[in-house]
Amino acid sequence: MAPDLTLPPGVRLTSQRRALLRLVAEWRGSFTVAELHERGRRAEPGLGLATTYRTVELLRASGTIHPLLGEGAHVYVRCGPDHHHHLVCTSCGGVEETALCAAPPPEELRRVHDFRPTSHELDIYGTCGRCA
Repeated sequence: MAPDLTLPPGVRLTSQRRALLRLVAEWRGSFTVAELHERGRRAEPGLGLATTYRTVELLRASGTIHPLLGEGAHVYVRCGPDHHHHLVCTSCGGVEETALCAAPPPEELRRVHDFRPTSHELDIYGTCGRCA
């Protein structure tokens, strides 16, 4: 399910940012800032790279996009609001959300390590069924 892509209160929704939000909402799979910027300039020729970076950072901070770190490139994917993890295909670049969670429960982390987690992230890289 696509998240509601809105900006935090007090952040101006310019035509450039509106174009970026529309592109992210429609994007399938992962994207780089450069790819987003290139497509954004087609809709808004005056779109600056700094605006693209700032908008991506606002969306990342709000949790509506998530950085994927597996290939070393700065790649992002649109996220739903519920707790989930990502299955990332290293062949086609496809990304699928999964509710399956392999992280130990907070109670076990407290018992074994005297650690109190507040959150966790997990991205699993491999080959999807279409590419296998």
